[in-house]
Amino acid sequence: MAASGDANVIRRPHPSLRPFVGDYVGYDIAGVPAGVHLGLPSGALTFIVSIGEPLYEYDEAADRTEGYDVLLAGLHLERTLIRHHGAMAGIQINFSPLAPRAFFGNPASVFAHRSVEVADISRPLAVELHERVNVARGWPARFAAIDDVLVRALHPVIGPRPQVAEAWRRIVRSLGDVPVSLVADHVGWSRRHLTAQFRAEFGIAPKEAARVMRFNRARRLIGADAGTLAAIAVVCGYVDQPHLNRDFKALTGTSPTEWLSSDAIARVSRPAPLANS
Repeated sequence: MAASGDANVIRRPHPSLRPFVGDYVGYDIAGVPAGVHLGLPSGALTFIVSIGEPLYEYDEAADRTEGYDVLLAGLHLERTLIRHHGAMAGIQINFSPLAPRAFFGNPASVFAHRSVEVADISRPLAVELHERVNVARGWPARFAAIDDVLVRALHPVIGPRPQVAEAWRRIVRSLGDVPVSLVADHVGWSRRHLTAQFRAEFGIAPKEAARVMRFNRARRLIGADAGTLAAIAVVCGYVDQPHLNRDFKALTGTSPTEWLSSDAIARVSRPAPLANS
């Protein structure tokens, strides 16, 4: 939900965690107008350890705000609304969709399209993470504490089926710019069978995963001011700029320009373009 930029500090996890965990992103943002930050769809599960105040997520349907000390948000296709009072601090741990099996013994589909307080599924892990991150002084000590806790929490992973894992890797490597039919052919399954097995593991279909990867690349380029919307649309595999605008609004509820103009947190924590963008 926070992204890389001047307001953030990024570090790779311990080597033994890297098959399951991407970057750690420490963020400490203050002095912006109070409002709502949009948590946008991406190819990672969002695991956040709050520093100081809990992270406050607003549920539009229920008109309810819930605070999280340690939050896990599964893969999703809609925005998440994060309320803040002009400041946010925490560490975002970008979880691979294989990580829930390694740490919680469940496929990523169990957490798809929702957010959970980690203390409700693994209280010792959540309590130790929150306490150690909040007593540590400085980012290196905080990151080291997370390494220590997560390395000890790892356990042998059973599954997913190799074809499902390979399908995910193919979609990630292409940044969403690959037809599902080619992915199915590559793993030796029918498109229908791949879709069913993929959704059972990750909670979204291969076509939806490709869409999210393409969107995530586009929103990073937009946030980094890395070109015109028309140019970004072409680079990311959209038919044209209107196609990009429609997909952006469908996934976020807003347009690319409105996103940056209305979300102060997004403006000060601009995402870096992906490596091969």
